[in-house]
Formats: sequence, structure tokens, C-alpha cells
Amino acid sequence: MKKRQLLILIIMLLVIGFASVTTNLIINNTLNIGYNNTFLDDVVFIKTKTEGTASISEDGKTITYEAKKISAINEETNLTFWVKNKNTQYDADVTINCRMNDNSSDLANLVDVTIEPANFTLLSNEVKVGEVKVKLKSVVTEEKTGVFTCELVAIPLEREIPGVITSDNLYEDSVINGAKPKLSKELIPITLDNTGVVTYADTNEKWYDYENKEWANAVILIDNPSKTYNIGDTIIEDDIESYFVWIPRYRYKLFHTNSADRIEDQLPESIAQEIEIEFESKDKESSNGSKDGEWLTHPAFTNFDVNGLWVGKFQTGYKGATSESSAQVSSTDPTKIQVKPSVYSWRNNKLGNFFKAMYNYNRELDSHMMKNTEWGAAVYLSHSKYGINAEVRINNNSNYLTGYAATTKDASGSATENQPYNTETGHLASTTGNISGIYDMSGGTWEYVAGYRDGTIGASGLTLTEIREIYNKYIDVYASDSAVTTYSRRILGDATGEMGPFYGDYYNNWYNDYSNFVDSAYPWFRRGGPYSSGPISGQFYFSRHTGDAYNGFSARLVLTPK
Repeated sequence: MKKRQLLILIIMLLVIGFASVTTNLIINNTLNIGYNNTFLDDVVFIKTKTEGTASISEDGKTITYEAKKISAINEETNLTFWVKNKNTQYDADVTINCRMNDNSSDLANLVDVTIEPANFTLLSNEVKVGEVKVKLKSVVTEEKTGVFTCELVAIPLEREIPGVITSDNLYEDSVINGAKPKLSKELIPITLDNTGVVTYADTNEKWYDYENKEWANAVILIDNPSKTYNIGDTIIEDDIESYFVWIPRYRYKLFHTNSADRIEDQLPESIAQEIEIEFESKDKESSNGSKDGEWLTHPAFTNFDVNGLWVGKFQTGYKGATSESSAQVSSTDPTKIQVKPSVYSWRNNKLGNFFKAMYNYNRELDSHMMKNTEWGAAVYLSHSKYGINAEVRINNNSNYLTGYAATTKDASGSATENQPYNTETGHLASTTGNISGIYDMSGGTWEYVAGYRDGTIGASGLTLTEIREIYNKYIDVYASDSAVTTYSRRILGDATGEMGPFYGDYYNNWYNDYSNFVDSAYPWFRRGGPYSSGPISGQFYFSRHTGDAYNGFSARLVLTPK
């Protein structure tokens, strides 16, 4: 195919001096050199940021903004803009060059004008961020007005396959330092009100706020929903297949690396503490601390080299189950997975069956069964200033319904003494203390996680060849000499050994949650505890089992899209 150029002009009016500065950024969409208007119409501005005020025209071609006053040498006035190629058939190579207009040549001696980046590729459906920077470099004694022009030359490049339309996801929460939620055509960003009403979120606007313990949520719809949903629509529950919560990539300050300690008696007071966390993107060099007070980028993120995890908001349910007994199914069928509130947890399935069903749920989104370290990533965030920073309320629903919370602290199993996730009591069972967090991390069922004693497969149904050659990235491996109290064999970040010191018959001194390690007879980790265990269940509960199918065992789904 012959490459044809598209020329778009940015014309900027600049006023400098001791008065306010007014600058216009204009895309001249009447200039269309050798290419079709369809492609031109698909290259648009979608967002701006400036210290002044800015607005984008309805057609996306014009940004008008009022910049701050500049009057001192080296002072800058900047405009950040987001430009998108909405065309699904073409990518574009873009070059930007700026020049002063003839009647503004004296302005060149007064200001430096730069655009960053000056060269870039704009893929189909991609958004790129650019910045116009104007710096005053000489003393100005009177108001000056001038015009300069920047030419954007785009060379369309035909794609072998059409691009995929996705959400722009432009909202920036500065706290998470670039570890923003990764969306796709399947993952729809949502907001939840306190009663559980689901709204299709506008990702240009605020839809999460980790500083205020409001975590990002998304849903995957069933194959044939009742309608096509758009931003701002209420999504009905029957059209939702699965809910997910975003755990942004972070590093944490190590606090109890000497995990081999074990004492005879419980300490007089809980030693639970706020875990210090700093969010970071994968573009930042990872921290590799190993001692108390040092920083470690959590291994759940470095393992996949991602900016975060989409964690199933609830324990995995069995699609179509109408009773707790009908959710007891031995199967590897990924189409039976659902992650929803008030459904029956999928149980009585071998660990290997859960693992394969979740692995095949959505390979494009790198779906898999939650690893032990990923459980740790979620519960450490829960016990930071960004989460509930306390023990979450147990789900004591004896019918194995997801998303419930006991009406009293440490209550044991009951069919009635609990409330669903979308009530004031129900919020206490969330990792945030509000509806935006993750549920069922205390009680409900035990949850098998992908973490095992090296070389010992138990009754999981997986083979060593599968574990070591096919699924090795998706399973945490612990030392082959691990035993029930070898807490020092922990992986930093997995919320096992760091919860010490341990006392008595296998309890920790955070919330007295049950705590024992994998061994030769029981090589697989299980987390959270059962609905009936009251105070020894909790998000810091860890124990071991064979990997075989049991009535009280389920698992959790995780997505790690690149």
C-alpha cells in the first residue's frame, strides 16, 4: 500500500508580558493532504490539562485554553493534551515541527517553544500524551503578541488486523503513581453505590480514589446481555458474569522478616500494624529489600511484570447453581465460573480442576487461580492506610453464599445472622470497609491458592510436569523440606511467615488467625478459613491441605492483563 500523509496544523496565539496570557490551540481540519476525511476525523483531542482553563470543541479538533501569566525569565506556561487515533484500520507515524509565523519573528528571541514528544507512533485506538511548553527566556517590558504554528504530519499505516476499541481510562489518581487499572473490551469499568447499583464508569472522570479507600472495580458481562451498555448506564445484575477489583502495583516496607520465631503463649496485645505501602508503575526500578525497614516491590506484580492485578471481588461461584448442594461439582469447565455476590460458592472440586478452569477462563486477560503471593498482595493492601487497616468481618453464611458479613464480630456459622455485601454490616466484610473492596477473605469457604511444597503434588490432580513446564509462572513454589511450623520458608509478601511470632497450636499474634505451613502430607496452601471458625478465620489465616476435593473448599479468580 502507498503511504499517504495527513497534515494537521496546531496554530497557537501567544501573549506574554505582565498581563494574563491567552493561548489558542487549534487543529485546522480543513487541511487534508492526500488522504480521506474519515481518517482525519478519527484523530482527535480527548483531554487536556493546564494550570489555567481549557475546553475541547465538540468535534475534538480544537482546544481553547487560558494559560497563566508569565513574566519572569525561565517561567513556563504549559498545556498537556491527549490525542487519540480512533481509526481501527490504520496506525499512524506522527512527526511534529513548530515554527514562528512571519509576523511573529521577534517572538523567537523572547520564548522557547517545544512540543514533547516530537515523534511518535499512534496505534489504532491508542491515546498519546503530548505537551506544549512555552518558556520566557528574556525580559519583557511590554505586552507582546505573536503566533506560531506546529505541523503534525501523520503517515497512516494499514494494519494486518483491525484494532480493538477499548475505554480510554484517562482518569489519573496521583496516589497510585501510574499503576492505573488495565482495561480491555471485556472489562467494563464501573462504580458501585452503597446499595450495589452498578454504573458504567466514565474513565475520563473520577471513578476510583485509593487515598480515600475507594478501589477500582470492573465487570465482565455474560455472553448475551440484554442490551448494549454505554457510559453512564446502570448495568443490571443479570447481565453481569463476574466482578473484579484492581490491586495497583506497590512496594512495601518489610516489617517482620525474622519469621522463624515461635513462642509458647499468646502476646498480651495484638501486634497488627499498618503496613507501609507506596504505589509504583512497572516502569520504575523494582525495590529488592530483604530486611526489616527495607522496601520490597511485591512479588505478585514482578512475577508477571504488570501494573496490577484484577482480583475476583468474591469467591468463585458455580453458574446456574440454585442451592449449596448443586454448587458441588467436579469439573474443569471455565464457562461455569461466575464471580458475583449472593451466589453459591463452587465447591467439592479438586485444586487442579479449579486451577485449569480458571486458567482457561480468559487467556487474553491471563486469567488464573489466585496464587499464595497474590492473596498476600491483596491482604497487605487491606491492612494499609489505603484499606480497612483492620481485620475484615467474617462471612459466616452457612449456606456458602458469597459476599455476606456476620452481624457480630467473630460470629460462627449461621444461615441468618449475617447481611449481604451491599448493607452497612456487609461493608465490614470488605478489604476497604466499604463496597469497593474485596469480599470473602475471611470465612465463607476455605480457598485453595496456587502455592505448594516443591515436588509434592498431593491429591491436587496436577502433575509435576504440568506444574514445572506448563504452569510454573502461575504457582508459588515452597521449599521441599517445608513442614508445619517452618515459617521461615515463606515468600516475602505472601502473608504467612511475616505474621509472626506464632504461638501455641499454630496461631499468629495479629488477629489470632490459624497459621500453619505446608508439609509432605498436606502440600497445598488454603486461605481465609471457613464460615464456622469465628475468630481464627481471617484474611491472615493460612493452612495446608492435600489439594483434593472437599465440601468446604473453593478458590478465587485473578486476571493479569498486560
